[in-house]
Amino acid sequence: MNTKNPRPPTDFAPRQTSPLVRLYYEFNTLKQLYRQGWLERGIPPEECESVGEHVFGVALLGLLIAERHYPDLDAEKIVKIALLHDLGEVYAGDITPGDGIPPQEKRAAELSAIQKIFRDVPNGETYIRLWKEYENGSSPEARLVKQIDRLEMALQASVYAHQGYENMQEFLDSAARAVEEPALRALLGEIEIRGGRPRRGRE
Repeated sequence: MNTKNPRPPTDFAPRQTSPLVRLYYEFNTLKQLYRQGWLERGIPPEECESVGEHVFGVALLGLLIAERHYPDLDAEKIVKIALLHDLGEVYAGDITPGDGIPPQEKRAAELSAIQKIFRDVPNGETYIRLWKEYENGSSPEARLVKQIDRLEMALQASVYAHQGYENMQEFLDSAARAVEEPALRALLGEIEIRGGRPRRGRE
């Protein structure tokens, strides 16, 4: 499998497919698109978190954190934004800083993907607007999801560290720089990254 971009999702969708079925085939791609940051740190594909798994983690954390710590925010909106926030990677791929692509070019590629995905979907403009909210950080819910996205990354790094993989502390440090909300910082404080050891059989 191409770990950078799986098989194009349109390969699965006959021309007459309804918008919702076509959208399913598109977002299904994220189940097979590995998070490139982990691959770059030596996590093998068979153990690597997919973008789809990451999105699930952010959405679930968003729901639970919103209901527990942020009753004044719109929990449903938080979950929607979390589910949408990486959907542009269906066509743009998981672009990392190591790819050398300018941020504005990355955003343009993902916006084009989002517009393509939702062009024929009922209420599609609403979903595009929510994605833009996330990108721009233009609502309290969007700003919270951005920080939960970093929290999920730190939690996944701690999982890999406990499984014996090295060089995970940098992800916790990155999250610590991005997370400002006290409730989220308290959760970050519970995460321990131990020095990992290369596991037997790793190249």
